[in-house]
Amino acid sequence: MSFASGFKPPTPGSSEPGTRSKTTMENLEKQLICPVCLEMFSKPVVILPCQHNLCRGCANDVLQATNPLWQPRGSSSSGRFRCPSCRHEVVLDRHGVFGLQRNLLVENIIDIYRQQESSRSVDMKQHQQQLMCEEHGEEKINIYCLSCQTPTCSMCKVFGQHRDCEVAPLSSIYTRQKVELSDGIAVLVASNDQVQAAISQMEEICRRCTCNSPRQIRFLQEQTLVNETCKV
Repeated sequence: MSFASGFKPPTPGSSEPGTRSKTTMENLEKQLICPVCLEMFSKPVVILPCQHNLCRGCANDVLQATNPLWQPRGSSSSGRFRCPSCRHEVVLDRHGVFGLQRNLLVENIIDIYRQQESSRSVDMKQHQQQLMCEEHGEEKINIYCLSCQTPTCSMCKVFGQHRDCEVAPLSSIYTRQKVELSDGIAVLVASNDQVQAAISQMEEICRRCTCNSPRQIRFLQEQTLVNETCKV
């Protein structure tokens, strides 16, 4: 199937933007599915003479399954296989599937699709994690009360218990506190390194003391013996 053929627009009866967007993305995703592995096309994507697309790896698998003894660049006969979508016979030259043209358009569309899906996933997570004000149920917590040291909403600042307090955007406070926390962690890590170095130094001193103890004992014993001999 070519990329353009078979594409269905969103259902006309769907009036909600979210539903139309979801339907469009689902229809788009169907056009980006490889008929062999049934997964989204993986790079590089090759375009067959019949204008259908395959992952290069899948095209090579189909070729090897059809021509188990055929080797690229080393065979006098042409490699042949039939398109999994329309059964059109594909005749390859000595380069095998590497001689097929890459479909850069499909590859670019896949990149854009994945970026959009990733962005939508992040937006959904952020929406799900958005906290709502307990006092004003429909208001999002979007500011931070500096006086009370607590997150709150705009309605609380205008009409509620924080109307006489100093506030700041929650995002800026989050960024600032994140930096402060990172700096604090860095200080703790540096302090931990110093503590570990001191511990290692003390352990080395203890080890040396342990090794030297018998020598010191013998030295003291000898000194005591010498002093007693001198007295005699």
